[in-house]
Amino acid sequence: MTDPTPPPAPVRASALFLVGAIVCFVLPPLTLGLLVQGSPPPLALVAVALVELASAGALVAWWLRRRSLSPADVGLTSRHWFRDALLGAATVPPRLLIEFGVLIPMAGGAHNPEVQEVLTNASAGVAALAATLVLGVVGGGLAEELYFRGFLMGALPKAFVHRRAALYGAAAVSVLLFAALHLPTSAPDVAAIVLASLVYTALFLLTRRLTATVVAHSLWNATTLLTVVAVYG
Repeated sequence: MTDPTPPPAPVRASALFLVGAIVCFVLPPLTLGLLVQGSPPPLALVAVALVELASAGALVAWWLRRRSLSPADVGLTSRHWFRDALLGAATVPPRLLIEFGVLIPMAGGAHNPEVQEVLTNASAGVAALAATLVLGVVGGGLAEELYFRGFLMGALPKAFVHRRAALYGAAAVSVLLFAALHLPTSAPDVAAIVLASLVYTALFLLTRRLTATVVAHSLWNATTLLTVVAVYG
């Protein structure tokens, strides 16, 4: 029996993803930057994180409903959650050694723009530091993983005839686009964000679930924030 709903054209599915990436992850921080000069207030950072998660979640939910897919198709499942969580957490210590031992010193150490941004937020008080943490966990660990791993690598390949080829093509796009959208400004920064994207993409390919990638990404953002304050603060 044939599927009554034929897969959408690859170009249309790809265009949807790219437009969604801009709407969900480029426009919110860009709008904040245009509206607020200097360091944004804590509530504004929390609002950006919530908007990113809500918009990405709404788009993914719409796609799942339209294609008669389930949350498991984007990796949202509780299966093997403890093992996957440990796997994701295990990626953080070696990355800390690479980043703080090699890449951040090469990128200027305390003078690195991203380090300076964290230190500025930390100096603004506990509320600003907590809001930065929320942005990293909710906007990064949850929203970005749902979109760049679950949606791109889990759901979208099902719209293509050759699903295995589409999966590995999506993995390549996940690495490159995720890195590009973070706007690295130096070679060490490029290496750091590409390494991060490779880790998260590999975790999703290995498990086909979001638990490991969400834990790895969220824990990394939280640990990095605290480590920057401890080392450079």
